[in-house]
Amino acid sequence: MNQPFQRSSGFSIIELLVALIIIGLLIAVIVPILSMRTKEAQHRAAMLDMQHIQDAQERAGIDTGFFYRLYVLDDNWAGDGYGLGDSADVLDGLLDESSNQIYQNPKRIFIDVKTGAFFINADIYYDNNIRLANETAFNWHGRYITWQRDMNRNDIGDDPWGNDYMFFTKAGVVLEPDGDIRNVYIGNDGLSYDAKVFDRPTILSLGPNGLPGSGAGTDFGDSDDLKRQF
Repeated sequence: MNQPFQRSSGFSIIELLVALIIIGLLIAVIVPILSMRTKEAQHRAAMLDMQHIQDAQERAGIDTGFFYRLYVLDDNWAGDGYGLGDSADVLDGLLDESSNQIYQNPKRIFIDVKTGAFFINADIYYDNNIRLANETAFNWHGRYITWQRDMNRNDIGDDPWGNDYMFFTKAGVVLEPDGDIRNVYIGNDGLSYDAKVFDRPTILSLGPNGLPGSGAGTDFGDSDDLKRQF
């Protein structure tokens, strides 16, 4: 006696194709949404970071009368080795910056809040009397910030795309590790950019492309750059 036909419990090719098409459509819809959410989150994170940097500069400015190179803002009072910088640089208090092993011109850390240039008599802050008096001599109450990201361990916070935040004054960009303020900046594309583009203190992220603006022929603050001014 013939047995009745029994349908296989597996999927047919047509059913599998339909399932794949549905999955493909879902991916096509969901991936752009997730990508946009990621971009929005990165943008918000960068703006929040820059707000923290601004707050740190302003508090340091109120306490001491100066703005500072970004790597200085997380210095503790008196120096206790805390920091995310080069392991050879354990002198992390503001008192000890004259011996900093990471940065060139380590004494150039005091930025005039009015002119945006380095304070020309900064050496007086490193004479023996001031060192013995510690940071109380100019009212340092740091640390003013704690960096959340510092992948290259240079003691400057990274934006969500892995680039150092930058600090501009009316005099130009505060360069690291050069210890200078310049009107021209050489980007990682080897091209030069006008760096005297802001009329007030500005914290800047180079954005997703890691370049000033969109690259050649553009200014800082253009295109995908993010900035906070105060």
